[in-house]
Amino acid sequence: MEGLKISIPQRLFYLRTIVTLGLFISFLLSLNLWGGQRYFPSIPVFEHFFLKPPYDYILVVFSLICLLCSLFFHTTRTFIFLALLANCFLVLFDVNRLQPWFYVYNAILFIFMFYDGRVDNSNKFTSIFIFIQLIVASVYVFNGISQLMNPFFVITDFYDAILPLKKIMSERQFLFFLKAGKFVPYIMIFIGLGLLVRPVKYLAISFGVALHVLLFIFLFPSANNHNYALWFMNMVFTFMVLFLYSGKTQQRYFSVAVLFQKPLFYMIIVAFWIMPAFNFKEKWPGSLSFNFKSGPSPNENLLISENDFERLPFYIRGFCTKKSGEYVLRLRSWCSHELKSEYFNHAPIVSVKPEDVLQITRVTEVAADELSLK
Repeated sequence: MEGLKISIPQRLFYLRTIVTLGLFISFLLSLNLWGGQRYFPSIPVFEHFFLKPPYDYILVVFSLICLLCSLFFHTTRTFIFLALLANCFLVLFDVNRLQPWFYVYNAILFIFMFYDGRVDNSNKFTSIFIFIQLIVASVYVFNGISQLMNPFFVITDFYDAILPLKKIMSERQFLFFLKAGKFVPYIMIFIGLGLLVRPVKYLAISFGVALHVLLFIFLFPSANNHNYALWFMNMVFTFMVLFLYSGKTQQRYFSVAVLFQKPLFYMIIVAFWIMPAFNFKEKWPGSLSFNFKSGPSPNENLLISENDFERLPFYIRGFCTKKSGEYVLRLRSWCSHELKSEYFNHAPIVSVKPEDVLQITRVTEVAADELSLK
């Protein structure tokens, strides 16, 4: 199989366009996460370091404009830098925004800051291309490992994904597909590793494209699927897999030794192939380990008294369930419905004490009291 017959510089151009538009559209698909009034509390990295709505829209609009300008003006790297700078501040103002898809898109754009667009140095542009290949492959590997380590994956995330099949299949057929979910993590790991191994590369590409097409169908926005940016990411990754791995993806005179001379290579190995492994000991955040479906966590529910429940706005009460005279506030459901994003406990990445304001359960508690007074 020959695959796509496109040169690496052309592939880099298409990849930059795809990722830039992917990030731009994902901003719009999860707009409540980035700016404006909302109920779900913001969690700044540094206490009292935040931007009140609607002023936070200034950074969002600035980032969007820079992303578009990077596609049409020659000073591409300048606009990418400005967009990344704005995105960093958005995360500092609220770590809820540090979603896996946001991290991946920005990481790839960061790599493009080191590419000047020249096509006369094959070692230079091939190195940049391989760096992006390593990032994308790691997403599959560690997403698969996180699903493998999550004992609730089949009965929660996978069940929710294939739920539409329940309407068109018998109960026995649906249970068969549900049991088949045990193999999904292994398929993800195979895709990630297979994309980097030439003998099985095209099999991995086929599995990868098929996986994203199915997820694009099953995760279509509905009453059960609120994470629109994650749904759209399947389209972005389908094109990225084809442009990154299909066809001839290495120059004839490229020397692998060049990679070991690039500091960026070691940064990628550490950030995308070493540090995510520490997530299983809770030493590295799940969102930076590509846990797109993070599964249940001990900090996603908040117990509140009946008196506090009565003081909550009706909107927030909809995410509460009565239990033994108290109410359980489901933070995951609240975050998914209002912010169109996954709920993550980001405390491990923040350099503050656990008892400080960045503990999301305490922030939610304070926010609930404040909202009840309005």
